[in-house]
Amino acid sequence: MPTPLAIGRFNHATLNCRDVGRSVAFYRDLLGLRQMKRPPFSFAGAWLYRDGLGMMIHLNEIQDLPSLPDDIQTRHRHLAFRAEDFDATLADLRERGIPFVERTLPDLGYRQAFFHDPDGNIIELGEWPDVEDLIQRENLELDG
Repeated sequence: MPTPLAIGRFNHATLNCRDVGRSVAFYRDLLGLRQMKRPPFSFAGAWLYRDGLGMMIHLNEIQDLPSLPDDIQTRHRHLAFRAEDFDATLADLRERGIPFVERTLPDLGYRQAFFHDPDGNIIELGEWPDVEDLIQRENLELDG
């Protein structure tokens, strides 16, 4: 087996959006992300971060972006964050009128909520522990 690449922790995910201002407001107001300075690319976009997450979300504006399905497909690609208080998070989503789908991880019992951003990208919020704690707590085996 070849030696794997020497990588560090996850840095960012990139999402496409039709209106970068609308998307920045969504991620700022709902998830508490802050906009940071971004290099002067030839296209509109934004870089967002939140203290303590150790990662960023990059938004790229594409005005003729194809529409994504209206229904929330929990198996489609998505970004996932831990909800520190899952019940309060669900109440907040309801209060804001954000439709979501709730699921429970089979065998593990951790609850998840999936919803769309303004462009149909799927966001997941879950009540699971940090990954290292999850592996140890649930006695999950690692391959290789």
